[in-house]
Amino acid sequence: MKIVHARLRGGQFRRARRLALLGVGTLLLASITTSGATALPAESPAASDPNNFAPASRTLKPVAVHQTIGTVAEPGNLVTGGAARLSGNGSYVVLDFGKEVGGLVSLRFAGVSGVGRQVGLAFSETAAYVGTNSDRSSQHQREDGAIYASVDAAGAYTMPKEKLRGGFRYLTLFLASDGWVDVNDVTLKFTPDPDRANLRDYPNYFRSNDDLLNKLWYAGAYTVQTNTIAPDTGRTADAPNPGWKNAAVIGPGTSVLTDGAKRDRTVWPGDLGVALPTAYASLNDTKSSRNALEALYGLQGADGMLPYAGPEIGQPGKVDTYASDTYHLWTLVGTGLYHRYTDDTAWVRSVWPKYTNAMHYSLGKIDGTGLLNVTKVADWGQAAGGGRKLSANALLYGALTSGVKLADALGDTARATAWRQRAAAVKAEANTRLWNPATGLYRDTPDSDLHPQGGNSLAVWLGLTDGVAKDSSVARTLTGNWSAIGAVTPEYPGVIGTFTGSLELVAQLVANNDTAALALMRREWGHMLNSPNGTNSTFWESFHFDGAPYYGSYMSAAHGWSSGPTNALTFFVLGLNPSDATRYDFVPHLGDLTHVEGNITTPKGAVKGSWDYTPGTFTSTLTAPAGTTGRIGIPTYGSPSVKVMVNGATVWSDGKFQPGAGLSGGSSDGGYIYLTGAGGGSYTVTATGVVRTEKFDIAVPSGQLPPGYTFCASEGQTCTPNGSQVVAFGAGSHEYRVVSGPVTCEVASFAKDPTPGVFKYCYLAPAGGPAGAVKCASENDVCRVDGRRAIAYGTNGAFRFMTVNDTVPCTTAAFGSDPLQGTTKSCYVLPEAPAGAWEKCADEGARCAAAGLQAFGTKGSYWTAKSDGTAKCELGTFGTDPLYGVVKSCFIWAGTPAGFTRECAAENGTCSFSGTQTVAFGRNGSYVYKTFTGPTSCVEGAFGTDPVYGVVKSCYLVS
Repeated sequence: MKIVHARLRGGQFRRARRLALLGVGTLLLASITTSGATALPAESPAASDPNNFAPASRTLKPVAVHQTIGTVAEPGNLVTGGAARLSGNGSYVVLDFGKEVGGLVSLRFAGVSGVGRQVGLAFSETAAYVGTNSDRSSQHQREDGAIYASVDAAGAYTMPKEKLRGGFRYLTLFLASDGWVDVNDVTLKFTPDPDRANLRDYPNYFRSNDDLLNKLWYAGAYTVQTNTIAPDTGRTADAPNPGWKNAAVIGPGTSVLTDGAKRDRTVWPGDLGVALPTAYASLNDTKSSRNALEALYGLQGADGMLPYAGPEIGQPGKVDTYASDTYHLWTLVGTGLYHRYTDDTAWVRSVWPKYTNAMHYSLGKIDGTGLLNVTKVADWGQAAGGGRKLSANALLYGALTSGVKLADALGDTARATAWRQRAAAVKAEANTRLWNPATGLYRDTPDSDLHPQGGNSLAVWLGLTDGVAKDSSVARTLTGNWSAIGAVTPEYPGVIGTFTGSLELVAQLVANNDTAALALMRREWGHMLNSPNGTNSTFWESFHFDGAPYYGSYMSAAHGWSSGPTNALTFFVLGLNPSDATRYDFVPHLGDLTHVEGNITTPKGAVKGSWDYTPGTFTSTLTAPAGTTGRIGIPTYGSPSVKVMVNGATVWSDGKFQPGAGLSGGSSDGGYIYLTGAGGGSYTVTATGVVRTEKFDIAVPSGQLPPGYTFCASEGQTCTPNGSQVVAFGAGSHEYRVVSGPVTCEVASFAKDPTPGVFKYCYLAPAGGPAGAVKCASENDVCRVDGRRAIAYGTNGAFRFMTVNDTVPCTTAAFGSDPLQGTTKSCYVLPEAPAGAWEKCADEGARCAAAGLQAFGTKGSYWTAKSDGTAKCELGTFGTDPLYGVVKSCFIWAGTPAGFTRECAAENGTCSFSGTQTVAFGRNGSYVYKTFTGPTSCVEGAFGTDPVYGVVKSCYLVS
């Protein structure tokens, strides 16, 4: 039973531009051939990496024939050399370049049956839309059609520059006249990333023991590389219909970072929020990002508002140019990121009047609630309407905190002080008005039932949360939206948003939910990379919950805002993350990996790092240039007995820092040991006593114990499992860990106190599958189910959950990570109704009159919420769809509190017991827990709160 505690409500997409599906075929990187030019020598580890999708030359040829229609003689010659003959009107050949490419196609003709023959060229990013009509790039509802070469005799043809096709994998050549034409050469001049001499020579690289993650890193880098274009090749606002025109000047300089290769070929501020960090982390390209930001500042309105998009989509005088409060703020956040990576204070000074004017505009929208009130409502995937929106206030907080750093760099101390105070005020009000403790997520607005993926992820990433407990809660609860192929986005029902998914990756890693972040990468981005209908090399704008293309042929299959894994793998998994031009962190997030290496490039030079994990030992190496200072992080997983040596000197032992190896200090937050003051030079770190704890999913609503768990010990006693088994520790809220032998039921054994000040207990998970589940496959077999439903993979309390369609391989690869390493696992079909003491109280659309904790869903997928007994059983009440497109029901908790099996008193009675015990007080799944020594009155006054108003409650003991 996968129950996640939240209430969400979906919205409608505001703007026809944002979603895409990409497909695949066979990875053909190694088969790309060159013509004429000789590849430049490899300069970096990235240049020679087989996972690097960038071509070795700007002159490319197709690698395969995808399809022929009509009469086409010797089509394979267009790949291997020689002529192919197209005969008869409508005959065509579809050529496959093996991956996303872009640029200008040239054809050579060996002969022709007569003057006036017409050869058409049509383009498609995916196999789904190949044919004589190109996929759409200029407008959602307009046809792109084809372009035509007039052939009168043997000779050559090159596409007009304004007809440059920015992103495609498939080229269709067709005869649009009678007769025949012999084509004897097809080449492409590759135009993306125009300033890079060697397209494969990325200054930065990433490598791990997981080849899929390596491919994802390079696919994200290549996605952004294809989005980096010459500034005079952007999408024009006056494209013909049918047809397209890529001749707009969209920014200054010689290269500009845009949103997509095929479309929109325009600067969009929100897209920069993901693409800009990726461009830095992989390509070390900050110039193209600066030019993109400058294009946005160039369109600033008189009131200080920045445009929704750069030229030509954004044009002064157009209705939608100043339509978005959030995209306005993304430009400010992007400016802070650019300076963080470059230390380009001179450029920041040049735009400072515009920056401060833009900040003044946003601060002027803070109303009496203390929150920014959105009135310019256009945004990605958001419901129409404004208000005090979470995403806008998270972005405002991020803009203010990065603005403080910019002001300090410029010596503008007055603004730095003022913005620091405003940031603190926004943070306080957001946590007061938007946090929903019943769901463990932030609301979209103070009166909303929607708990958005994007807004909650931004709150964690940009630091709007007011504690690590909220970071953890957001990260854990968001996983309830996951399916087999990605995270379904609540604010855009039925869609897997790769932009908000990229933001969630950062949130999961900030919350130290490392294994979950890697699992999501493997599911969502692995699906895009390996789907049978796309480019096999770039990531998509978004896709439908069932994997189908959401946006038809207008989809963008190479969209920079989907490149989140690249920057997340560098900044968090490798752990090299700059804080400014001279300072950086080297704080690895291990997840389930054993080896990672790579680098970033700072204004002072390259910082290189690597790390390895073997059971009990963590080692890392770091090399940094002079003039930089690093903070080295060593994961401890809560162990107090970790010992750290750096360059042979002991610098941490018995929980204390010992000076050595030139380091200036050390501290620990319980999860990491941090060593500070690492100057230029090399450092070899060896940490012993590092025992990595396994990460897994728990089939449980927030604040409850999973069904089927049994009591094994009170706090201070010993709990003994049967083999490797999950043990829960707590009272009401719990910490979980896998144990393989006797364990003391105490905080030290679980690294964290789930309920401070409350006497706790330990419980053992049921053997095998979750309670009520039925085994459908052994490990490495295939689980087959009827339609869509939730599946658990694992054993003995440790699982990964997915919503699947019909079949799923029962493998770690399919579920994204191993929930219990070294143990034989199985797959289980979760029950129709939630397991445990749940009783059905209403069909979807009816009213469940019971007050207390309710579950909404079916077939193993549920969301929960507290109700006062008046709520309808519908999406609007619970706010998200736990199983999209399937009829659901509502259930009420009708048993005793999970883990507290004995009712000791009715309300107003006396709960009698001896010694110290924790007592649960409440009814219908809503309880408060308090520890007493000896008997206690079962009344609200004894517990300090009423957990479920208007319902007769009881008191309960563990036994």
